[in-house]
Amino acid sequence: MLDWVNRIAFNESSPLESQGYENQFGFQRHKPKIMDTSHWHGHIEINYLFNCSADYLINGQKISVPEGRMIIFWASIPHQMTASAGDGEMVNIYIPLEAFLSWKFSDKFFTKILNGEVLVANALHESDQYLTRMWERDLAQKKLPLIQQVIDEIRNRIRRMSLESFSAFNLSQSPVQLDSTKLATGSAHIQTILRFIADNYDQKITIKEIAAQTGLHPNYAMKLFSRVLKISIKQYVNKLRLQHAQALLIDTNEPVLNIALKAGFGSISRFYDIFNREFNKTPQQYRDDCVNSH
Repeated sequence: MLDWVNRIAFNESSPLESQGYENQFGFQRHKPKIMDTSHWHGHIEINYLFNCSADYLINGQKISVPEGRMIIFWASIPHQMTASAGDGEMVNIYIPLEAFLSWKFSDKFFTKILNGEVLVANALHESDQYLTRMWERDLAQKKLPLIQQVIDEIRNRIRRMSLESFSAFNLSQSPVQLDSTKLATGSAHIQTILRFIADNYDQKITIKEIAAQTGLHPNYAMKLFSRVLKISIKQYVNKLRLQHAQALLIDTNEPVLNIALKAGFGSISRFYDIFNREFNKTPQQYRDDCVNSH
């Protein structure tokens, strides 16, 4: 049984905003809550909107989701709920990326999510309210067979969504461009690498250290990662760091130097160089543009 099944964040007020939760499954039921700032984490996230609607700001783009919908997206993209309406409640489900990578969905559906799109089911099923209540009761018992059953049912609910009609919001920037047809090759090594990077990207890490987590030679680890994810390990680490920096630039007044260091860049000059190359503007220009656009 996978380690993340044994460690579950169940109905905690903020189970995912601290480092170390990336490999945990999570479940919350609550009234919609407006968020003051964006946040991000490595999970695949599901939101059910029962008798309520919500506006999100995801990667700087506004998405309005009507009531009675289910959405799914990769939460490594900075996101926040900015408004809600109705007297209902929402259910949040958090799936570790490494678990999601092991599930079988259509190539089209799978690639959309891991390329950073937000998918919105065109309607919920009559059973969804009952199912989430049953999952909540089962998880509260903290029995591993029941937890595994809930996770299997969530996987099958996502599979059903993938077979039905849904809308897709393309958010232009995403951490990876994935070739899902090659995912099976070395998937265990890829999962280990992704998990290590998610836990350590804001620190100084080397290819040698990353490869050591898998027992592979660094050159082979780099080739395997690039073949499956269509991006180098170095580029992937920098994209996660850039997303972290983007959120801090938008949501805080911290000096750019502090942001560079918090996001994992070793120096301000390196941060400026990579940021300019990616966005064709300085971090301060990016911050100013975001402030002026809201």
